[in-house]
Parts: sequence; structure tokens; C-alpha cells
Amino acid sequence: MSLKDLLPEGTFEEITASLSGSAEALPKARCPTCGRSVPYSLDSPFRPFCSERCKLLDLGAWASEERVIPGEPLLQDEDAGESASHLPDAPGDTPERNSW
Repeated sequence: MSLKDLLPEGTFEEITASLSGSAEALPKARCPTCGRSVPYSLDSPFRPFCSERCKLLDLGAWASEERVIPGEPLLQDEDAGESASHLPDAPGDTPERNSW
């Protein structure tokens, strides 16, 4: 399921401009966490989620890497275990290498 499946077509401004403003006329979106149908409007503080709980559950899933964006990882396994020994020393830690 993609985000396009959850949200109505068109920009937010186009959708709200075409509606009369009643809650029944507002487009509905499905909560990405639980699938509940929620009004898609500025009055929905957690949109596209139905509640703060669903919003935080989604954030936790991203933070624990249960959800990821497909692609090559930024760090390879061999990069993750390297120490900082290859980094240059801070100024003043070692004598000048170039003596002019």
C-alpha cells in the first residue's frame, strides 16, 4: 500500500475549495497505522493519522527501523565498525608535520 492509496487525489487546496465545508462532504483518508477512515481537513490535528497514538506508533516504527525507505544503505557493515583512528588529530595534539 502506498501513500497515494491513502489520500484523495488533488492538492489540499483543490480538495477543500471544492467542498461545502460540512464534515460529511470532507474527503476521507485512511489512517496509515490502523486503517480507520478520518476526515482529511485542517481541523484534523493528526492528519493523516486518526490520533496521537497512531502517529506515535508510526514514529516508533520508523525509529526502530521496522519501516525503511528501500535502497542502498548509507553505511556498509565494514564502515559501521571502524574506529576513529583514521581521523586526523586535533590541532595542538601532535607536533607540526611540515617544518618550513
